[in-house]
Amino acid sequence: YTGDITHYDVGLGSCGWTNTDSDAIVAIPHGMMNNGINPNLNPLCGQYITISFNGTLNQAKIVDTCGGCDGASIDLSPTLFEAVAPSGDGRVHNVNWWFNN
Repeated sequence: YTGDITHYDVGLGSCGWTNTDSDAIVAIPHGMMNNGINPNLNPLCGQYITISFNGTLNQAKIVDTCGGCDGASIDLSPTLFEAVAPSGDGRVHNVNWWFNN
């Protein structure tokens, strides 16, 4: 997938876990997350993705749904965002990522 990355203040995610800004976590787009009646039971919760940008690879755990993310854009914890795009201004375009199987 290719989309934008942004960062957000994490906390209690749609998967039911409380996270911190220093965790390597991600919220994926609402259209991909497909939360059912109980989003805590979403099979994507706890899976990992790989984010590729400027020759670096970073792993992130899926813990939340990004309600404002369109297409393949994802929301990252602040620490992960800094690791992926240290010079980013809050939004970075054309970042590649994929589900780890």
